[in-house]
Parts: sequence; C-alpha cells; structure tokens
Amino acid sequence: GKRHEERVRAWKDEALACKQKKPIDTRWVAHELNQVLPADALVVDETITHRLVILSQLDRLRPGTPFTGHLGGLGTGLGTALGVKAAAPERPVIALIGDGTFSYNPVIAALGFAQEYGMPILIVMFNNFGYLSMKRGIPAYFPDGWAVRSKTFIGTSIVPSPDYAAVARAFDGYGETVEDPSEVRASLERGLKAIAEGRLALLDMRLQPVI
Repeated sequence: GKRHEERVRAWKDEALACKQKKPIDTRWVAHELNQVLPADALVVDETITHRLVILSQLDRLRPGTPFTGHLGGLGTGLGTALGVKAAAPERPVIALIGDGTFSYNPVIAALGFAQEYGMPILIVMFNNFGYLSMKRGIPAYFPDGWAVRSKTFIGTSIVPSPDYAAVARAFDGYGETVEDPSEVRASLERGLKAIAEGRLALLDMRLQPVI
C-alpha cells in the first residue's frame, strides 16, 4: 500500500544520498547491486549486521531468493552459495558476506571447489575491517563493563585488512578491491562478467571501519 511505497522510496533516497560518501556506505553497495542484478540471479546472504539494509535495497529479487547463508552460526555462507549453484548451475549466484564472517568460512576449500568443479560464484564482501556483530554484543551484555567504559574492544578489529582480492586470483578467479563509491557499479559488472565467463569472483567493498 501507500505506506510500503513511502518506505521503499525513503530507502532509495537514503542510498542515493550516499553515492559519494567515503568510505563506501553499505546502502550504496546494495543499491548499485540492485541496479545490475540479473533477473535470474540467486543471492545467498551471510552479512549479519548489514542484512536488513541490504534486503531493503534488493527489491528486484524474485520469489525464492535470497537464501540465508548461516544456520545457527557463522561459516556456512560460501558452502550454501556453492550448494545453490550446484542446484541451479545455469543461474548466476551471488554470495554477500562480511569480512568477519568470511574468516569463519572454509575459504580455501570453497574457492578450490568452485574452481575445480566449474561452479563460479560472485562474492561481494562488505568489509568493515572487523567483527561488528561481536562489538555490538559487548555493550548489550556488559553495558557497564571495562570495554564500554574505556572504549577498548579487544578482538573485534581486522586490521590491517588482508588483500582478499588476491585470494580469488589464487584460484584463477577475478578479484578487485573497491574503495571509491563511483567504482561500485562498474566493479559489480566486472564481477558478473567474470562468473558469466566461468571464473569465480570476489569484490572487496571497503566500508567504514568498525573501530
């Protein structure tokens, strides 16, 4: 109804307001992905803290997608994406994942499987240089704790950030690190082109650091 249309319009306006924001904003990445998303695309999401924002922007997804890339814990997103690809080999599969969640996954095994069995997937990483879900949990459970009082959160940052794009290239895939919002759409198009040609792809979208 009208309320839904107003909400969708507000979400779009929020994303467009971020088109020049540096570091890149999650809303802008999701908006640009929505613009280039193939009609038959299947999306597997394991982004955790980015999920609601992403789903608010991906309004071109057909019924039956997205798939949830985590089942009671983290580390299953890439395996789920490969399972979806095995079930629908003719359709493009896009795995959305955070850099923290990526570390929980069996990355080497997953990328090796994709290469060996010719099941290319596009991995779009929402890289905020850390474990935001973990950092958010500390004030929730220990609001008066030392971490909150001193603003010192141990083990929640991933700094320096690895060259994730290089990992994709190690498996003859396409890898790209994206830091400029003006390059987001073009990089997504290059990633989609790579998987259409049979190569896995990983796009490292560098966002505002959690620390």
